[in-house]
Amino acid sequence: MFHTLMIVLYGAVAAIAFSVTLLEGWVSHDRWTVHRIAGLIACLFWPLPLLFFILHGSVSRLATRLS
Repeated sequence: MFHTLMIVLYGAVAAIAFSVTLLEGWVSHDRWTVHRIAGLIACLFWPLPLLFFILHGSVSRLATRLS
């Protein structure tokens, strides 16, 4: 249940960042440059460190309870 919630939240944050980045390029009438494509790809991966720390904290608490 917790992991499902984290995946849904991750997807929501990534989708919002992707949408905003896409709209910024559309509003400025910018072409599909390497920088714009890299920015869109980065939107999918930037929440990974946050997800890692949250999951690490969960595993640490679980390991403490089990020991």
